[in-house]
Amino acid sequence: MLTIKTIGQVLKEKRTSLGLDLSEAEQLTQVQKLYIVALETDDYKALPGDFYIKAYLKQYAEKLGLNADRIIQAYDEGKGITVEDKEDILENYHFVKPSERVEPEEEVPKTWRHYVPIISLSAAALLIVVGVFAAVIMNKPETPDLITNDYSYSKSEVSTSKSSTSSTKPSESSTQASSSKPEPTIAISGSSSVMIATISNISDPIKVDFSVAAGRTIWVGMTNSNVPATGQTLSDGANSLSALVTTGAENSVITLGSVQGLTITVNGKALDLSSLTTTGPNKITLQINRTTSNSAAQ
Repeated sequence: MLTIKTIGQVLKEKRTSLGLDLSEAEQLTQVQKLYIVALETDDYKALPGDFYIKAYLKQYAEKLGLNADRIIQAYDEGKGITVEDKEDILENYHFVKPSERVEPEEEVPKTWRHYVPIISLSAAALLIVVGVFAAVIMNKPETPDLITNDYSYSKSEVSTSKSSTSSTKPSESSTQASSSKPEPTIAISGSSSVMIATISNISDPIKVDFSVAAGRTIWVGMTNSNVPATGQTLSDGANSLSALVTTGAENSVITLGSVQGLTITVNGKALDLSSLTTTGPNKITLQINRTTSNSAAQ
């Protein structure tokens, strides 16, 4: 028998048929447990945007052995999924012993006491539903800001650095011939899902290379660069991306769907991503302190 079910019902039935609880499904699919619950209850408002909804649907469906393209199509069309649901004839069959059969005219009138257990159970079920709904509303995660230009920097610090470089120019001019250009340095701060990488002694062009390990799919967004505003998804088909920071830009914000299996280098120097420990969206702010033209000539 063909029936129409929601995407969440199809995902949940497949997971339970595989004998997986939520924690096991999280380990298998690399999708956070709270997002799995949202997908299986069709609560897409609890997920961080349309891109992540499709990405998590595809990743979850493929790991469960479902047709991911069919799932995504159903989501885009806002429709359910037609599946074959075998009817169990035993559920519709009830044998009544002859001794238990009651003719219509012999039925005993039901008093109010007959409905007391039903009313009690209904009230208890209603209280449980209300409690679960309240818990979901109170613990609903905030939608993360996938791409943001809300970054800050201190022009005064850059101006001070440039002034200091200019003031020392006469004293350093005698050693220019023998000195060499300083190597870029990267200082890392932050933790969890937010990291700041302060890059010093670097000059344009600044090239940021992204590389994704086999079997991983990661979305990358980057401000003040030649990366499209909609970002780019890296996977087995296209597992690398080279981006150039806009000339003269003093910072750039990198937004990542995940960091597992991802490698990032800036002008050949690798970024240490170990402080980013969440599996969800991550943000890296590149603070760029360029060398002056005089320093570059050295």
